[in-house]
Amino acid sequence: MSVHEHVDARFGHVYRYHSRSDAHSVALCRFIMKDLIVRNPVLSRRIESGEIVWETNTKFLFPLSRKAKTLDLAIGTLDAQVRSLRGATRRTLKDILVACEAKSVMTEHGKSQPRVFDELNSAHGIVHAGRADAIAAGVTVVNIAGRFASPLRQTAGQRDLVFSRHSQPEDARRMVEHLRGLPIRGDIRGIGFDAYATIVIDCDNQGPVTLWTVTPAPQPGDLDHYETFVGRIGRFYAERFG
Repeated sequence: MSVHEHVDARFGHVYRYHSRSDAHSVALCRFIMKDLIVRNPVLSRRIESGEIVWETNTKFLFPLSRKAKTLDLAIGTLDAQVRSLRGATRRTLKDILVACEAKSVMTEHGKSQPRVFDELNSAHGIVHAGRADAIAAGVTVVNIAGRFASPLRQTAGQRDLVFSRHSQPEDARRMVEHLRGLPIRGDIRGIGFDAYATIVIDCDNQGPVTLWTVTPAPQPGDLDHYETFVGRIGRFYAERFG
C-alpha cells in the first residue's frame, strides 16, 4: 500500500486506498495465496499439476443453495476456460474447496461495525450451504491511523485534503473486539468460519503504510492472528482434501 497509487478521477488526488476499488482486496488475497502455497506442499503440488486452481474476485453459483456470490479468493476444481472476444482467458470453477472473504475498515469504525460483521457472517453461511466441508475463511484489515483522507469526503475546488479524525487506538480496538464475535467452527459439524484473521495497519491514505503488530492487533496464538489463520486453512485442507 505504501507504493500503490490510486488517482481519483473526480479531483485528481492520489490515494493509497480507495473504497470503490478492489485493488487492495485482490492484492491481499494474492499474498494470502502465496503464503498458503509456500506452507502447504499438498496444496502446492495440486496447483502445479493443475488439479486445482485459484482465482480472485470470481463469481460462483453454489449448486446446492443456488446462491451466486463473488468470492474475493477461491480455490477449487476447474470447470472450463473461456476465451473472450478480446483474447483474455476467463476460468470458471466447478467446485469450491476454499473461499476467503476480504474486508477493510479504514475510517468510520463505529458506523462500519454492524455492516462489516453482517457481511462476514453471511459469507461463511453461503459457502457452507453450498458445501459443508468447504473451508470458509475471512480476513479484515482495520486502520489504526489517527486521521484518514477519504476519497468520498473531498469536494471540488478545495486546495487541501479533508481528513477524518479517529480516536485511536480505541476505535481500532473496538472494531477488533467486535469482530471477535464472529463464530469460528472446529469441524464441519459446526457453524462459522474455519479460519478468520484481523490485520491492523496504520494508513492515513497519503504517507507510507505500516503494519501494526502490538495490541490492539491480534497477537501470536490468538484465534484471529494471521499466522493462526493461515495454519488453520492449511490444516483443514490436509484433513478434508489431502
